[in-house]
Amino acid sequence: MPVPRSLMILLLALFSRTLVTTHRELCFFDPLLAYVLSLSARVSSSVSTSFGGASSGPSSWFEAGALMSSFSPPAPTPSLTCTRVKSTSRLYGLEDIVRAPKGNYIVSHLDLPAVYHHPDVKKDPAVAVGMPSSSTPRLWSLSKQDFEPGREDDAQELSAAPCEIKNWPKDVALIPHGISIRADVLAVVNHAYSKGGERIERFRVDGRTLRHLGGIELSSLVGYGTLNAVALLDDGESFLATTWLPPVLAHGKHGKQSGLLHQVKEILYALSGSPHTRIVWCRAGAKSADSCRLLDPPCRLCNGIALSKSGRRIFVADSLRRTIVAFDVKFADPAEPPKLERAWTASLRRPLYPDNVRVDDKGDLYIAACGPVTQFLVHQSELHAWTDKLMHLSPAERLHAKPPSPTHDIGAAFVIPADQAEGEGPAPSLTPSIVLSGDEIGFGSFSSAIRADDGSWLFGSFADAGVLRCSAQ
Repeated sequence: MPVPRSLMILLLALFSRTLVTTHRELCFFDPLLAYVLSLSARVSSSVSTSFGGASSGPSSWFEAGALMSSFSPPAPTPSLTCTRVKSTSRLYGLEDIVRAPKGNYIVSHLDLPAVYHHPDVKKDPAVAVGMPSSSTPRLWSLSKQDFEPGREDDAQELSAAPCEIKNWPKDVALIPHGISIRADVLAVVNHAYSKGGERIERFRVDGRTLRHLGGIELSSLVGYGTLNAVALLDDGESFLATTWLPPVLAHGKHGKQSGLLHQVKEILYALSGSPHTRIVWCRAGAKSADSCRLLDPPCRLCNGIALSKSGRRIFVADSLRRTIVAFDVKFADPAEPPKLERAWTASLRRPLYPDNVRVDDKGDLYIAACGPVTQFLVHQSELHAWTDKLMHLSPAERLHAKPPSPTHDIGAAFVIPADQAEGEGPAPSLTPSIVLSGDEIGFGSFSSAIRADDGSWLFGSFADAGVLRCSAQ
């Protein structure tokens, strides 16, 4: 009896994933996994109703060739000096960065130990790591003077501080993920699990002070641990958010599911090619998930999302497809879900996967990306083991625990000018503006990128410590 091709692909994927997870030095297996993933896409075929449409990205064979170029990754950008902002050098998981109205930058501190292992507070007081009053603040402010030319690191250290959160409900945890700002209102994805559910919070921003305006729980709509990024709309109340996990992979109420069965589910989903993650819309004044809707089309892995400067278009990263998709947001009635009409789809033609996206004051679109895929898998496997150990430490001890260093990781930032991002022309060409080698700078898993006033680059990471600042020598 012949073995079905899909089964052969699954076995190959399991084999190659095991190899790259247990033997980090076997980097030459990058092409194997790339080939396996491309075969799976070829077998499952593109779904015409999937995110960006059947013709939105390159063919499976082109994707395989692009991924296989991890043999010779893009060359790092020369003449750059990269250092961590000292005040943040011991903060692990500074996932996302936005610029606030008064010139400071707000950074979200994603606590992966709490995300992956979130025990009920009655069983384990370690859940207190998610409370804003704990010794590990969750939202940080970096003041504008940190990035002025000629400032020394000591000045940077003095001007970075935790945000002061006011009016926060005492019975809700705060474990932030993606963040978004519109005028002086900040929206935050919050994985509160058993202490509040899967939520979107809103804050009024005044310098380093964040006054809580309210939150909405979406657990009944999307499950636990599934939200990734959020984009506030112009009214400062309604928003669009992305889910990065399909319902079958949603976390439990007390943390991430684990075990062999869950890992097999993850691999099957990655191989299926099926689009099952979504964009969520919630109207202004929404008090519960009943006032929110899942929008079409779905995507393979929705990640970063940002609203254009005009407020008429959104940009979404689909990480597994390695694409950025622009949608025009059409409202027939502000109280009803909008229609998303695809304007263009741009593909990353290197072994890189897009994460967070951000629009600056000029309307330029910034995209952070990292890769290649197998090094990401290796690093994630090490992170899971590391978070297991962290759960036995106090919140204060976790603050100084050093995460595993990424190996052979590549970080990059792309910039799409405003006229192309919001234009009616063809899809923009994505050429990296900056490429960084994790081996050379000791920093990896790049998840956010933004440009400071002095022209330097700021990078955040969901799986490394600190905010990285890079500038020309």
